Amino acid sequence: MTSALNSRYLIDGVPQEHTPGQLLDAVSDSPLGCEPDGGTIIDETIDPSIEAHDWKPRDINKYLEKTGKARWQFPLPFSGVATRCLIARALIDALWHKGNFRLGDLALKAAWKWNEGPVGSQAAFYNSVLATADYVDALGLRLASCSYTPSAGASGVSFKAVLSHSAEEDDDMFDIPYRTRHARFSAQPACPQTLVPDSQSWLIYVPFDTSEYRLGGSLLAQSMGFGGGVSPQINDSDYFIDCFEVVRELVEDGVVLSGVTVAQGGLISAVNSLCAGGPGTTMDISDAVRAFNEPNIVRILFSEIPGAVIQIRDIDFDYVDAELLLQDVAFFPLGHPNLKSSAVRVRSAEKTGIQTILESLMQNAEGED
Repeated sequence: MTSALNSRYLIDGVPQEHTPGQLLDAVSDSPLGCEPDGGTIIDETIDPSIEAHDWKPRDINKYLEKTGKARWQFPLPFSGVATRCLIARALIDALWHKGNFRLGDLALKAAWKWNEGPVGSQAAFYNSVLATADYVDALGLRLASCSYTPSAGASGVSFKAVLSHSAEEDDDMFDIPYRTRHARFSAQPACPQTLVPDSQSWLIYVPFDTSEYRLGGSLLAQSMGFGGGVSPQINDSDYFIDCFEVVRELVEDGVVLSGVTVAQGGLISAVNSLCAGGPGTTMDISDAVRAFNEPNIVRILFSEIPGAVIQIRDIDFDYVDAELLLQDVAFFPLGHPNLKSSAVRVRSAEKTGIQTILESLMQNAEGED
């Protein structure tokens, strides 16, 4: 029987240099000891269909309702990007845990369950493994464990962040970047994942990658039966590290009142879950629209670029502003909790408040003699 981990792969007529097992062993603390078994798997890449979809801002509520009922499926045509997004999500989820740790103190448990039958699925598996090895290595991390299980159902991969073995065993790693002496990682939450009822507090959006906002492979696209398009490109590992470190410091210092991971469903789904059962908000994404020069707010709201939404006190705003700017991390204030409503509304202005004031002053000046 051909082994998915130990076989050589011929994808789109191109022989791949390493087996999946060799790729995983290169970034694993506990190598599988995979050696080529002489088998060869021949497959072809599943390309997403070339199609455009007219995403309408007026239908945001309809889109949110559909994504709320849909279940995200691992998108085989976007296997590499989806895998990197899942790795990023697992690491951002770790931010909300109690403890004293940095990114370099963590490792990842990886588990693939894969349907090997359909054409293109094994090429997608190889691309998922390749994306895992590349992204984990670029982040300076290791895999604590990895497993592969053939499945008759849908294909997919899951990741879980844990404290690395080296962080548990070696107390002299404090001088290595992104490591902590006596690192601790607790299963207990460091902050709630629902809003604290403080109408003066701020909601801050921090995207953890510099990719353009695209919807290919997203929960929204899947819920609308849209299988093509362009996906985000999650490749900026250095920027992810900067974002993780500064947000983790804010969590450990008690500056973050509540926080949630931006993942499947995008920014609006994250804010919606943050407001679940409590105060609502009117989220103003004007700054993000202008910063990314993205004319369609649906992409900003539903693209699944990994990130975080944090709630901070008004008195801490200047401190958070300074810390994020010091690390060259982009962030976008979304607004305040609304204690009088549980609804999540969206606002986006084409012009900044300063632009509006200046234009008003100029118009008044032109009318004077």
